[in-house]
Amino acid sequence: MNPADLPEWHALAQRRRALEPIRIADLFDDDPRRAERFSLEAAGIRADLSRNRIDDGTLRALIDLARASRLERQRDDLLGGAVVNTTEARPAWHTALRADPSNPSIDPLRAGGIFAERERFLGFAEQVRARAVTGAGGAPIDTVVCIGIGGSDLGPRLVTEALGATAGPRVRFVANLDPAELDATLAGANPRTTLLLAISKSFTTLETLENLRAAVRWLQQRAPELEPTRHLAAVTSQPQKAVGEGVDPQRIFTFPEWVGGRFSLWSACGLPIAIAHGRLAFRELLAGASAMDAHFAHAPLSENLPVLLAMLGVWYSNFWGARSRAVVPYSQRLARLPAWLQQLEMESLGKRVDRDGAALAIETAPVVWGEVGTNAQHSVFQFLHQGTSWVPLDILLVAENETSGEPRLELLNRFALAQADALAWGDSLLGEAELAPYRAAPGNRPSTLIRIERLDARSVGALLALYEHRTFVQAAVWGINAFDQWGVEIGKELLARRQSQGRLQGRGDAG
Repeated sequence: MNPADLPEWHALAQRRRALEPIRIADLFDDDPRRAERFSLEAAGIRADLSRNRIDDGTLRALIDLARASRLERQRDDLLGGAVVNTTEARPAWHTALRADPSNPSIDPLRAGGIFAERERFLGFAEQVRARAVTGAGGAPIDTVVCIGIGGSDLGPRLVTEALGATAGPRVRFVANLDPAELDATLAGANPRTTLLLAISKSFTTLETLENLRAAVRWLQQRAPELEPTRHLAAVTSQPQKAVGEGVDPQRIFTFPEWVGGRFSLWSACGLPIAIAHGRLAFRELLAGASAMDAHFAHAPLSENLPVLLAMLGVWYSNFWGARSRAVVPYSQRLARLPAWLQQLEMESLGKRVDRDGAALAIETAPVVWGEVGTNAQHSVFQFLHQGTSWVPLDILLVAENETSGEPRLELLNRFALAQADALAWGDSLLGEAELAPYRAAPGNRPSTLIRIERLDARSVGALLALYEHRTFVQAAVWGINAFDQWGVEIGKELLARRQSQGRLQGRGDAG
């Protein structure tokens, strides 16, 4: 089904034309309660949609399109563990990974033993934290080097950093095949007290295996008397392949095949988070995500935060021609959020055919980019305020900063609000006479303020689940499979072919 053929799509096109001459400032002038009416909360996350180019009729029309796209049925299939990844004949049941074992809707047998494995990897994390896991020489492990790439790296790294400093073992990450990152990660580490944790669903990912083997060589060169096996652990859905790399089966933690990489941090792939911050923090992370799952499952579409954010994305991409979306978190600890979102959204939504294999007649994934605030104010905000095209953006802030007593944290939130206002109203807020053209900022540029109460595990879990569901809703409306990534495979296949041919340069290479 081409969504552009739906009457609801044509109704939105008409609303777009009607809103063209209306500015965001006009919408506020017409409705003094607009900020209150266009704000909603779910699982501790509050979003203010009032600075967007929408009115009540537009929101109703967007929800009508979501309903006409059979979103509710697709949502129920996703949350119920149905096969929604049609090209790989798999469910995408990552919501089960964060469910409580007492949840009657989750059959433990059908879920593939996820609850038992959760207890197992959390128990191992606590042993590492208690210094009960030792290397070959008997010294307790104090540094864990996590080796992965893509979803095996981005999610665990984001959450580990977002939860802040820890008194537990040092947890470091390496993803890039470039030796510089591994060298920097291992710098200052003691091989006798270092654990190498390889995370790979297939355990055939070239970058991860090459970095793992290089790290093992580092162990052997720096401490040749050690048995490397005592310094290895792995997370994978293919445990026998990890055994083949010398990992002790007792230190291999697994997750089901239906767990996609970009949705895997809730599984044993989240072991680095549990080692850094502990079992209780990991459980809080799951609880926050589960609370957002419940909201997504049960809230009416018109009050459903992931649905509304997703439909704003559809509105801007398909009816206003926005080809990119920015995300600016006003927290250094969320600096990796834009990179995590790039994988989540662009790998999920970057598709050119629908679920039936037919070429799409509409635009899908916009480019996702971003930078942490306040750094962004001294770089990309020039483009956002005065560029020739406008970009919708999410501005994230942490509410407790406002009462922290730390002047710099309080300034973060004031900056975030000032930028949101400047984008919406432009230089008219300055109350000055007409400015020179090079100073003028027109405003009328949309943003969404997303406020989390505090930067703790529960809030981070809810925030990431919010974005996961937002992405799924857009895929549902566009009629695409959000859970495969065949475009990622072509480069791997060509590399394998080159290697099998025993040459580094292929036909058409410049040099």
